[in-house]
Amino acid sequence: MLSIPYNPDIYILANRLPIKKYHAYLPWEADYASHPWHHYERDLCKDLPKNKPPLIYYDPSIIWGKYMPDQFLSCVLIVLKNDYTHIATDSYIYVRNDRYREKGKIN
Repeated sequence: MLSIPYNPDIYILANRLPIKKYHAYLPWEADYASHPWHHYERDLCKDLPKNKPPLIYYDPSIIWGKYMPDQFLSCVLIVLKNDYTHIATDSYIYVRNDRYREKGKIN
């Protein structure tokens, strides 16, 4: 699973580990992706389309009252729109389409 931008308690509550390299993804991590050091690639925009977790917990809150998610997570929002089902309007949970059989049922 993936919880973004930053909600590490979700992994504990779900008794699950985050996908490799990403327990969160904040604005400065998106900036790092554009300028990696020592050849350590960490770019959710590249990695997520290759390895889509069954569930994404996406909280659209503004980070530090300054950073809008669509400014640094636009690539993730595209993946959410195309490949995931938002299970309820009052929820932050998105289920990958191939895991979502019919409305209200998760495989």
